[in-house]
Amino acid sequence: MPMDALLDLAQLRTFYTLAQVGSFTACAHRLNRTQSAVSHAMTKLEDLAGAPLLDRRNRELSLTEEGRRLYRACEQAFSALDAAAEDLRRHQTLARGRLRIGATVEFGSSILMRHMQPFLATHPDLEIDFTLRPDLLAPLLRNDLDLIIDCLDHPLPTLKKVTLFREIYVVACAPAFRKTHSLRAPAELSGVPVLSMDKAGVWWNRFILAVPDRDQPLLDRVIEVNHIRAMIHAAIDGMGVLLVPQYSVLEELRREELVVLFPTIRPAEDRFSIYQKKVKASHEKQRLLTRYLQSLSLAEFGS
Repeated sequence: MPMDALLDLAQLRTFYTLAQVGSFTACAHRLNRTQSAVSHAMTKLEDLAGAPLLDRRNRELSLTEEGRRLYRACEQAFSALDAAAEDLRRHQTLARGRLRIGATVEFGSSILMRHMQPFLATHPDLEIDFTLRPDLLAPLLRNDLDLIIDCLDHPLPTLKKVTLFREIYVVACAPAFRKTHSLRAPAELSGVPVLSMDKAGVWWNRFILAVPDRDQPLLDRVIEVNHIRAMIHAAIDGMGVLLVPQYSVLEELRREELVVLFPTIRPAEDRFSIYQKKVKASHEKQRLLTRYLQSLSLAEFGS
């Protein structure tokens, strides 16, 4: 990419933001500029680069090969600048600025939000926003989130992974439901309503595969409920048997609203981990949060 003059930092920031959000309108909104100003900055940057950075042949905005190379360089450069700004502020406070955290819905609402106040009290100059959703990788990669806590594995070379805890699953139902259906062995789930995140019952594979072949049930009465908390309420009301992370039903088990079925069978476990871009992992605010999350007691997670 030939350059006849020094790159303009404001134009680079505009390009970097545009590549992240994927549209001129969203870029203008994030930078608090007009759409025409964003377009003008991109035209000047492409003139300076001597090559197109955006592929304008399709309606959906994408980068050319030169644009992808410049984007990678911008990611490194702006991350380094952000880290340097944090370092200059360390004599004032341990961490300042904004941190955007993503987490799965049930973990975020049941665990994470109940443990963040001590961290916020220790770092009052750090602003934190939370996004709870099932699909976390895409917003992390486009820098809408700084750090995610996920039970899915994301083995990407650009990401740093820090393992937190095991997500243990249990099979449970209402006491009256167990009595009505005489549920003593996994095979007796055949013909019994089960609650699942999907109609095909793939959600239950982590349990089915842990059961010996001769005792595996045929799940032929699957009720799809695509939210764990809703699934828990449905089970309490006697709609069926559920399979959920143990931490999500500790209170319901304690109050005997639900009872564990087949406790000797241990469904396959997930691992909750922190994921963040390697270029941002050294930022003080992210290092502090990572250490804090690692220090939390694992007792309530069932690990």
